[in-house]
Amino acid sequence: MSAKSIIALILLGLLIIVCIQNVEVIQVDVLFWRFNISKLLLLIITFIIGIFTGILIPSILSKSKAEVKNQQVK
Repeated sequence: MSAKSIIALILLGLLIIVCIQNVEVIQVDVLFWRFNISKLLLLIITFIIGIFTGILIPSILSKSKAEVKNQQVK
């Protein structure tokens, strides 16, 4: 197992512990909308958005860097 995998498993374990401790329902205000959602669901949604952001931004940046490099070579 690589160090990256071990760190990912540790972070996942910490996420599970935090989620288990936060199961009550809270009120969330987004602009003009107000709705009730459990903290657990809100944490999971935020975590998933963070994962997608962490995957998308580096791939977008690497593509734009490659395009700039190709334009400089021409």
